[in-house]
Amino acid sequence: MESDMVKVRVPASSANLGPGFDCIGVALNLYTEISMGFTKEGLFIEVYGEGASDIEKDENNLVFKAAKKVWEEIGADFKGLKIEIHNGIPLGSGLGSSAAAIVGGMVAANELAGGILSQEEILNLAASMEGHADNVAPALNGGLNITVFDGKTVYYIKKELEEELKFIAFTPKKILKTEIARKVLPEKIDFKDAVFNTGRSSLLVAALFSDRYDLLKIASQDMLHQKYRSKLIPEMYSCFDKALEAGAYSVFLSGAGPTIMAIASIDNAKKVAKEVATVYERDNIDYKIYELRCENNGAQVIKASLPI
Repeated sequence: MESDMVKVRVPASSANLGPGFDCIGVALNLYTEISMGFTKEGLFIEVYGEGASDIEKDENNLVFKAAKKVWEEIGADFKGLKIEIHNGIPLGSGLGSSAAAIVGGMVAANELAGGILSQEEILNLAASMEGHADNVAPALNGGLNITVFDGKTVYYIKKELEEELKFIAFTPKKILKTEIARKVLPEKIDFKDAVFNTGRSSLLVAALFSDRYDLLKIASQDMLHQKYRSKLIPEMYSCFDKALEAGAYSVFLSGAGPTIMAIASIDNAKKVAKEVATVYERDNIDYKIYELRCENNGAQVIKASLPI
């Protein structure tokens, strides 16, 4: 017997925020919506929106694989499944498209199964599948998330951010897979670079928790990953300079890139967007600008399952 479709909305996310490599992330008001329901037999997947032609529509689909992990965890089974994905998050952009797929698939599957898993259990399962928690935690919880993942359990603190902060994403229309962006990172780093990032990431958290936005310019500096990934994103430093010259609070590589993210006040956001855009125009890079804010609610079930 077929079930009614569950619908889940999951926000995009930006990880690292400069120095917080694999441990800091923020949810943003750009969304993927996933509808899921049981059918008599077979697997039917429909995809709309960003990357529709590139997203798998078989058992390799990330939403399906995430859902399957939930059912394996709780010992549930199914004969057939229909999934509809309306994707608003560009793929391979550093805006958490894979995390949204994983979280959305797990939340929808859990809802269909009767809500057996707690939010904490879903988070641990999602981090295990993703390999780290910097994107999946804000995608599920909303807000700013400071996380530690020990391989089994995610330890985190969430902070809701004000709408006063604008997150301006400059997204070139090219895909940069995370595994490629990780391959350029060194196996070892200098001790002084570790000290540099320890101080910046600590200051970043303190500044965001105490609304000291004047400290974000220094606090978002990084020596662990951005300078290595600039080889793949040659416009990065020019964008950084333009954003700060225009008065942005901070600017950094969003996740593994290629999106560059600036944080600015509402009053200054348009100026920052205009100035950074000149870099992409100069270099003939096809791009899109998203003017976003922190999404404090996280993943939400917007249409619940009915008993069948």
